[in-house]
Amino acid sequence: MIFFKSDIEKFNDSMSKGFSDRNKGNLEGAVRNFLQAYEVASKSRDPSLASKADIPLFYALFYDALIKKTPESFKKAADQCRKLDPSTELDLGLASKVYPQDLTRELELLAELSGLPSFDIGKVKSMDMSIAEKYENVANILLAEGARRLILEDLVGLHEPLNVIGFRLLGYARIIRAVKIEENEPSKAIEIYSEALAFLQQATPEVREFVNERITKLGKSTKCWVCHREIQGEEVNYIYLPASVNEYVKSRYDKDAPYLISDGKIAVCRVCYTMIRDLSDKISKYYYDLAIKEMRLMEERINARIRELQARIDLMRTTIRFERK
Repeated sequence: MIFFKSDIEKFNDSMSKGFSDRNKGNLEGAVRNFLQAYEVASKSRDPSLASKADIPLFYALFYDALIKKTPESFKKAADQCRKLDPSTELDLGLASKVYPQDLTRELELLAELSGLPSFDIGKVKSMDMSIAEKYENVANILLAEGARRLILEDLVGLHEPLNVIGFRLLGYARIIRAVKIEENEPSKAIEIYSEALAFLQQATPEVREFVNERITKLGKSTKCWVCHREIQGEEVNYIYLPASVNEYVKSRYDKDAPYLISDGKIAVCRVCYTMIRDLSDKISKYYYDLAIKEMRLMEERINARIRELQARIDLMRTTIRFERK
Protein backbone atom coordinates (compact mmCIF):
# COMPACT_ATOMS: atom_id res chain seq x y z
CA MET A 1 0.00 0.00 0.00
CA ILE A 2 1.29 3.46 -0.92
CA PHE A 3 0.92 6.17 1.69
CA PHE A 4 0.84 9.78 0.59
CA LYS A 5 2.01 12.45 2.98
CA SER A 6 -0.32 15.31 3.71
CA ASP A 7 0.76 18.90 3.14
CA ILE A 8 1.22 19.42 6.86
CA GLU A 9 3.46 16.35 7.07
CA LYS A 10 5.53 17.53 4.11
CA PHE A 11 5.73 20.96 5.68
CA ASN A 12 6.86 19.64 9.05
CA ASP A 13 9.41 17.31 7.43
CA SER A 14 10.98 20.15 5.42
CA MET A 15 11.04 22.43 8.47
CA SER A 16 12.67 19.71 10.60
CA LYS A 17 15.28 19.06 7.91
CA GLY A 18 15.93 22.80 7.65
CA PHE A 19 16.59 23.15 11.39
CA SER A 20 18.69 19.98 11.37
CA ASP A 21 20.89 21.31 8.55
CA ARG A 22 21.13 24.65 10.36
CA ASN A 23 22.30 22.94 13.55
CA LYS A 24 24.95 21.05 11.57
CA GLY A 25 26.25 24.27 10.02
CA ASN A 26 24.89 23.39 6.57
CA LEU A 27 23.20 26.71 5.88
CA GLU A 28 22.84 26.05 2.15
CA GLY A 29 20.90 22.86 2.91
CA ALA A 30 18.80 24.73 5.47
CA VAL A 31 17.85 27.34 2.88
CA ARG A 32 16.78 24.64 0.40
CA ASN A 33 14.61 22.84 2.95
CA PHE A 34 12.97 26.02 4.23
CA LEU A 35 12.16 27.00 0.66
CA GLN A 36 10.58 23.58 0.15
CA ALA A 37 8.47 24.13 3.26
CA TYR A 38 7.44 27.53 1.90
CA GLU A 39 6.44 25.97 -1.45
CA VAL A 40 4.28 23.39 0.32
CA ALA A 41 2.58 25.95 2.57
CA SER A 42 2.05 28.61 -0.11
CA LYS A 43 0.37 26.09 -2.46
CA SER A 44 -1.65 24.29 0.19
CA ARG A 45 -5.43 24.49 0.18
CA ASP A 46 -5.36 24.24 3.94
CA PRO A 47 -5.87 27.85 5.17
CA SER A 48 -4.15 27.20 8.49
CA LEU A 49 -1.04 25.89 6.71
CA ALA A 50 -1.07 28.55 4.00
CA SER A 51 -1.06 31.21 6.73
CA LYS A 52 2.30 29.85 7.94
CA ALA A 53 4.08 30.28 4.57
CA ASP A 54 5.77 33.52 5.60
CA ILE A 55 7.69 31.77 8.40
CA PRO A 56 9.75 29.28 6.35
CA LEU A 57 10.29 31.96 3.72
CA PHE A 58 11.77 34.18 6.42
CA TYR A 59 14.08 31.39 7.62
CA ALA A 60 15.23 30.78 4.04
CA LEU A 61 15.97 34.47 3.47
CA PHE A 62 17.57 34.85 6.91
CA TYR A 63 20.08 32.03 6.44
CA ASP A 64 20.68 33.07 2.86
CA ALA A 65 21.65 36.49 4.26
CA LEU A 66 24.06 34.88 6.72
CA ILE A 67 25.69 33.10 3.77
CA LYS A 68 25.90 36.06 1.40
CA LYS A 69 26.34 38.91 3.93
CA THR A 70 25.26 41.54 1.39
CA PRO A 71 23.06 44.61 1.91
CA GLU A 72 20.48 43.18 -0.49
CA SER A 73 20.21 39.81 1.27
CA PHE A 74 19.90 41.37 4.74
CA LYS A 75 17.27 43.82 3.45
CA LYS A 76 15.21 40.99 1.94
CA ALA A 77 15.34 39.13 5.25
CA ALA A 78 14.34 42.30 7.13
CA ASP A 79 11.40 42.95 4.79
CA GLN A 80 10.17 39.38 5.24
CA CYS A 81 10.66 39.51 9.00
CA ARG A 82 8.50 42.63 9.12
CA LYS A 83 5.58 40.63 7.69
CA LEU A 84 5.56 38.14 10.56
CA ASP A 85 3.18 38.28 13.50
CA PRO A 86 4.98 40.24 16.25
CA SER A 87 4.22 37.47 18.75
CA THR A 88 5.99 34.80 16.66
CA GLU A 89 8.88 33.29 18.59
CA LEU A 90 11.64 32.55 16.09
CA ASP A 91 13.99 29.59 16.41
CA LEU A 92 17.47 30.86 15.51
CA GLY A 93 19.36 28.41 17.68
CA LEU A 94 20.10 31.10 20.27
CA ALA A 95 19.73 30.95 24.04
CA SER A 96 17.52 34.04 24.15
CA LYS A 97 14.04 34.34 22.67
CA VAL A 98 13.86 36.26 19.42
CA TYR A 99 10.81 38.13 18.11
CA PRO A 100 10.25 39.74 14.69
CA GLN A 101 10.26 43.38 15.77
CA ASP A 102 13.72 43.31 17.36
CA LEU A 103 15.11 41.05 14.67
CA THR A 104 13.84 43.28 11.87
CA ARG A 105 15.79 46.20 13.29
CA GLU A 106 18.96 44.13 13.61
CA LEU A 107 18.71 42.96 10.01
CA GLU A 108 18.31 46.57 8.89
CA LEU A 109 21.46 47.49 10.81
CA LEU A 110 23.34 44.58 9.28
CA ALA A 111 22.22 45.71 5.83
CA GLU A 112 23.83 49.09 6.55
CA LEU A 113 27.03 47.60 7.96
CA SER A 114 27.51 45.04 5.20
CA GLY A 115 27.32 47.81 2.59
CA LEU A 116 30.34 49.64 3.98
CA PRO A 117 33.71 49.40 2.20
CA SER A 118 36.31 47.70 4.38
CA PHE A 119 38.79 50.02 6.06
CA ASP A 120 42.45 49.35 5.24
CA ILE A 121 44.89 51.75 6.85
CA GLY A 122 47.45 50.85 4.18
CA LYS A 123 45.09 52.08 1.44
CA VAL A 124 43.55 55.04 3.24
CA LYS A 125 45.15 57.59 0.88
CA SER A 126 43.19 56.13 -2.03
CA MET A 127 39.83 56.33 -0.21
CA ASP A 128 37.66 59.24 -1.31
CA MET A 129 35.38 61.46 0.73
CA SER A 130 32.25 59.52 -0.22
CA ILE A 131 33.55 56.61 1.87
CA ALA A 132 34.00 58.92 4.86
CA GLU A 133 30.39 60.07 4.42
CA LYS A 134 29.15 56.47 4.34
CA TYR A 135 31.04 55.69 7.55
CA GLU A 136 29.57 58.75 9.24
CA ASN A 137 26.00 57.97 8.15
CA VAL A 138 26.14 54.41 9.46
CA ALA A 139 28.00 55.54 12.60
CA ASN A 140 25.17 57.93 13.50
CA ILE A 141 22.62 55.14 13.02
CA LEU A 142 24.57 52.85 15.35
CA LEU A 143 25.15 55.54 17.97
CA ALA A 144 21.39 56.11 18.13
CA GLU A 145 21.06 52.44 19.18
CA GLY A 146 23.15 53.07 22.29
CA ALA A 147 25.37 50.56 24.05
CA ARG A 148 23.26 47.48 23.33
CA ARG A 149 24.70 44.45 21.58
CA LEU A 150 23.22 42.59 18.65
CA ILE A 151 21.03 39.60 19.45
CA LEU A 152 22.72 38.00 16.45
CA GLU A 153 26.26 38.84 17.56
CA ASP A 154 27.39 35.19 17.64
CA LEU A 155 25.91 34.51 14.20
CA VAL A 156 27.49 37.52 12.49
CA GLY A 157 30.71 37.83 14.52
CA LEU A 158 30.11 41.32 15.91
CA HIS A 159 30.87 41.07 19.63
CA GLU A 160 30.88 44.76 20.56
CA PRO A 161 28.27 47.28 21.66
CA LEU A 162 26.78 49.13 18.71
CA ASN A 163 27.97 52.52 19.95
CA VAL A 164 31.58 51.25 20.08
CA ILE A 165 31.32 50.19 16.43
CA GLY A 166 29.75 53.56 15.63
CA PHE A 167 32.55 55.52 17.30
CA ARG A 168 35.15 53.46 15.42
CA LEU A 169 33.45 54.27 12.11
CA LEU A 170 33.53 57.96 13.03
CA GLY A 171 37.25 57.58 13.71
CA TYR A 172 37.81 55.98 10.31
CA ALA A 173 35.89 58.80 8.65
CA ARG A 174 38.03 61.39 10.45
CA ILE A 175 41.21 59.66 9.24
CA ILE A 176 40.06 59.82 5.63
CA ARG A 177 39.13 63.50 5.97
CA ALA A 178 42.45 64.35 7.62
CA VAL A 179 44.49 62.55 4.94
CA LYS A 180 42.80 64.63 2.24
CA ILE A 181 43.84 67.98 3.74
CA GLU A 182 47.34 67.18 5.03
CA GLU A 183 49.13 69.08 2.27
CA ASN A 184 47.07 72.27 2.31
CA GLU A 185 46.01 72.44 5.97
CA PRO A 186 48.43 70.45 8.15
CA SER A 187 47.32 72.15 11.38
CA LYS A 188 43.66 71.41 10.64
CA ALA A 189 44.57 67.83 9.76
CA ILE A 190 46.21 67.46 13.19
CA GLU A 191 42.94 68.57 14.83
CA ILE A 192 40.93 66.01 12.86
CA TYR A 193 43.45 63.24 13.57
CA SER A 194 43.18 64.10 17.28
CA GLU A 195 39.40 63.75 17.06
CA ALA A 196 39.90 60.39 15.37
CA LEU A 197 42.04 59.15 18.27
CA ALA A 198 39.24 59.92 20.71
CA PHE A 199 36.88 57.74 18.67
CA LEU A 200 39.37 54.91 18.14
CA GLN A 201 39.83 53.62 21.69
CA GLN A 202 38.91 50.11 20.53
CA ALA A 203 40.74 50.26 17.19
CA THR A 204 43.69 48.06 16.26
CA PRO A 205 47.19 49.19 17.37
CA GLU A 206 48.13 49.58 13.70
CA VAL A 207 45.43 52.21 13.15
CA ARG A 208 46.27 54.13 16.31
CA GLU A 209 49.99 54.05 15.49
CA PHE A 210 49.24 55.48 12.04
CA VAL A 211 47.25 58.36 13.52
CA ASN A 212 49.87 59.14 16.19
CA GLU A 213 52.61 59.10 13.55
CA ARG A 214 50.67 61.50 11.30
CA ILE A 215 50.06 63.88 14.20
CA THR A 216 53.77 63.83 15.09
CA LYS A 217 55.03 64.38 11.54
CA LEU A 218 52.46 67.00 10.57
CA GLY A 219 53.27 68.92 13.74
CA LYS A 220 56.94 69.30 12.80
CA SER A 221 58.06 72.62 11.31
CA THR A 222 61.49 73.47 9.94
CA LYS A 223 63.27 75.51 7.28
CA CYS A 224 64.09 74.34 3.80
CA TRP A 225 67.84 73.90 3.39
CA VAL A 226 67.62 75.26 -0.16
CA CYS A 227 65.26 78.26 0.01
CA HIS A 228 65.28 78.81 3.82
CA ARG A 229 61.49 79.24 3.96
CA GLU A 230 59.65 77.88 6.99
CA ILE A 231 57.59 74.81 6.19
CA GLN A 232 55.27 72.50 8.18
CA GLY A 233 54.51 68.84 7.68
CA GLU A 234 57.18 66.16 7.34
CA GLU A 235 56.66 63.82 4.37
CA VAL A 236 53.92 66.13 3.12
CA ASN A 237 55.35 69.60 2.62
CA TYR A 238 59.00 68.74 3.19
CA ILE A 239 61.12 65.61 2.98
CA TYR A 240 64.65 64.61 3.92
CA LEU A 241 67.22 64.10 1.17
CA PRO A 242 70.61 62.38 1.52
CA ALA A 243 73.52 64.81 1.74
CA SER A 244 77.14 64.91 2.82
CA VAL A 245 76.67 66.25 6.34
CA ASN A 246 79.89 66.27 8.37
CA GLU A 247 80.29 67.31 12.00
CA TYR A 248 81.15 70.89 11.04
CA VAL A 249 77.98 71.35 8.99
CA LYS A 250 75.88 69.66 11.64
CA SER A 251 77.23 71.77 14.53
CA ARG A 252 77.11 74.97 12.45
CA TYR A 253 73.59 74.70 11.01
CA ASP A 254 71.67 72.14 13.05
CA LYS A 255 70.40 74.86 15.38
CA ASP A 256 69.16 77.12 12.57
CA ALA A 257 65.78 75.42 12.76
CA PRO A 258 64.29 72.35 14.46
CA TYR A 259 64.44 69.16 12.38
CA LEU A 260 66.65 70.81 9.73
CA ILE A 261 69.08 67.86 9.80
CA SER A 262 68.02 64.32 10.59
CA ASP A 263 70.16 61.18 10.39
CA GLY A 264 72.62 62.81 8.01
CA LYS A 265 69.84 64.10 5.73
CA ILE A 266 68.66 67.65 5.10
CA ALA A 267 65.11 69.01 5.02
CA VAL A 268 63.95 70.21 1.60
CA CYS A 269 60.52 71.69 0.92
CA ARG A 270 58.28 70.12 -1.73
CA VAL A 271 58.73 73.15 -4.02
CA CYS A 272 62.51 72.88 -4.08
CA TYR A 273 62.40 69.10 -4.15
CA THR A 274 60.07 68.96 -7.17
CA MET A 275 62.19 71.63 -8.89
CA ILE A 276 65.35 69.58 -8.31
CA ARG A 277 63.61 66.37 -9.33
CA ASP A 278 62.15 67.83 -12.52
CA LEU A 279 65.46 69.46 -13.44
CA SER A 280 67.23 66.17 -12.79
CA ASP A 281 64.70 64.38 -14.98
CA LYS A 282 65.28 66.87 -17.79
CA ILE A 283 69.06 66.54 -17.51
CA SER A 284 68.77 62.75 -17.44
CA LYS A 285 66.51 62.82 -20.48
CA TYR A 286 68.90 65.16 -22.32
CA TYR A 287 71.86 62.82 -21.79
CA TYR A 288 69.72 59.78 -22.52
CA ASP A 289 68.58 61.27 -25.83
CA LEU A 290 72.18 62.30 -26.57
CA ALA A 291 73.42 58.78 -25.85
CA ILE A 292 70.70 57.26 -28.05
CA LYS A 293 71.61 59.67 -30.85
CA GLU A 294 75.29 58.73 -30.60
CA MET A 295 74.41 55.04 -30.59
CA ARG A 296 72.31 55.45 -33.72
CA LEU A 297 75.11 57.37 -35.48
CA MET A 298 77.56 54.65 -34.48
CA GLU A 299 75.13 52.01 -35.74
CA GLU A 300 74.87 53.82 -39.08
CA ARG A 301 78.68 54.01 -39.37
CA ILE A 302 79.04 50.33 -38.53
CA ASN A 303 76.34 49.35 -41.02
CA ALA A 304 78.02 51.50 -43.70
CA ARG A 305 81.34 49.82 -42.97
CA ILE A 306 79.69 46.39 -43.15
CA ARG A 307 78.14 47.24 -46.51
CA GLU A 308 81.52 48.45 -47.77
CA LEU A 309 83.22 45.23 -46.66
CA GLN A 310 80.44 43.14 -48.16
CA ALA A 311 80.87 44.95 -51.48
CA ARG A 312 84.62 44.23 -51.46
CA ILE A 313 83.99 40.55 -50.68
CA ASP A 314 81.49 40.31 -53.52
CA LEU A 315 84.00 41.98 -55.88
CA MET A 316 86.74 39.56 -54.83
CA ARG A 317 84.45 36.57 -55.44
CA THR A 318 83.58 37.84 -58.91
CA THR A 319 87.27 38.42 -59.76
CA ILE A 320 88.19 34.90 -58.63
CA ARG A 321 85.48 33.34 -60.82
CA PHE A 322 86.74 35.20 -63.93
CA GLU A 323 90.35 34.22 -63.25
CA ARG A 324 89.40 30.52 -62.98
CA LYS A 325 87.69 30.67 -66.36
